Amino acid sequence: MTLSEEIIAHRGYSAVAPENTLAAVEKALEAGADAVEWDVHVASCGTPVLVHDAALGRTTNGFGPVRRRSLAQLQSLDAGSWFDAAFAGERIPSLREALEHVKGRVGRVYCEVKGYRELEDLDRMARIVREADLAYDTVFISMDWGILERIAGQDDTVGIGYIVDKRERWEEALERATPQERAIVDVDHRILLAEPHLVAQATERGIAVAVWTVDSAAEAEQLRQAGVTRFTTNQVERLLSWRDARSESLPR
Repeated sequence: MTLSEEIIAHRGYSAVAPENTLAAVEKALEAGADAVEWDVHVASCGTPVLVHDAALGRTTNGFGPVRRRSLAQLQSLDAGSWFDAAFAGERIPSLREALEHVKGRVGRVYCEVKGYRELEDLDRMARIVREADLAYDTVFISMDWGILERIAGQDDTVGIGYIVDKRERWEEALERATPQERAIVDVDHRILLAEPHLVAQATERGIAVAVWTVDSAAEAEQLRQAGVTRFTTNQVERLLSWRDARSESLPR
């Protein structure tokens, strides 16, 4: 990835299609996103699936915990109608299916691990991306940093991203990321808008900084000026337009 600014589609192109579905991922690819981000929980059978919440009620016509339903039960649900009737029948994809869908079509995949049942579930996630031949192009991210270190221990070719959701976690995230060649920090953008000097602390250590969730071109510009290079967004086309305009304005 040699782009100055990487535009990452949050939960797929979630502004125009139901989040964490292949429809949202496809919309992101069609729009020209450089990377996609999605969330993962684990079905009762141990299969990692794309869904944000631990419970099914918000984004499907099902109910109850994801972890108590098998893959077959999860994929019998409608994961699209809640967003718009045009997406009726959209399924919850497995991690393997989603990786197959994007392989060769996107620069990077950010896989946020939201939940798991046992440590072997994390090992299985690492194995799935390795078997898809996408380990090097996948960054596992999480607010639970132990998850990341377990996955990195299974495969040191995958990237990991320490999600920083509170200012007080910043220093520890840097300390954990510093000795790891393929680690980044992934930060709530409001933290860095308030304290843009923090970005330099990471870049001086050779750590890339990603931010979530930036839907404003003005905020993206402020963050880029501070040194941020990776932007997770719901508004893929808006941020791509910002990057294009920015590129055209730079001296040649």
